[in-house]
Amino acid sequence: MRRNIHFEKILDVDEKKALDVVLNFKDYSDFIPGCSGSKLLKREFPKETGRLEFNILGKEYFIVSENTISDNSIKINQTEGPFDFFEGAWIVKAINEKSCNIKFDAEFKLPFLLNAITSQALIDKLSSTIIESFIKRAV
Repeated sequence: MRRNIHFEKILDVDEKKALDVVLNFKDYSDFIPGCSGSKLLKREFPKETGRLEFNILGKEYFIVSENTISDNSIKINQTEGPFDFFEGAWIVKAINEKSCNIKFDAEFKLPFLLNAITSQALIDKLSSTIIESFIKRAV
């Protein structure tokens, strides 16, 4: 079963600052709850490959993703990790000089056993916590 995450918010911060928080992959472990490691593995603009390590509910997970960067967005495709499938995107658009709209959308599929024990409420809570950590870092 495929699941989705959708988040959108207007921030009182300029577009560049909000996008910089999302682009600074190596800093994720400094502010994302449960993120125990973040490494940029390869960068050949417009693509980069990174690895995030998480400790969630006492279990270690990692995700390696290939990210495609454009002027105002980052598209994320898992190449290794806990999901059967994961694609996501951050999009940041300026409203004016002092505010922007930030949006995160993802579609993913969990392995059968993990899917069976993971409620949508837990997924919503974890994703909301992670997304809010980006927002707090940006403002």
